[in-house]
Amino acid sequence: MPSGGSSSLTCIVSKKVSPRAVQRNLIKRRCREAVRAHLRASTSVPPLVLVFRAKKEAAGATFADIFRDIGGLIDKISDTRYNTPQ
Repeated sequence: MPSGGSSSLTCIVSKKVSPRAVQRNLIKRRCREAVRAHLRASTSVPPLVLVFRAKKEAAGATFADIFRDIGGLIDKISDTRYNTPQ
């Protein structure tokens, strides 16, 4: 678990999603920025360790699509008791 109350994230984009490194890096940047923007806007999210694996549809997705999908996932995770300390 990250120390100091901060979240940690990893975005994985394989060559099956896009054979071009430029496109894979773009997807990773969009993923990281969507998580950062969502965590900045939401104050009730506990510290999280997140791993995102892009699917083939991510190659044609806009930032708004990625932001909406990641936001929904983070909201779903933060609403559960799975991440609360015992």
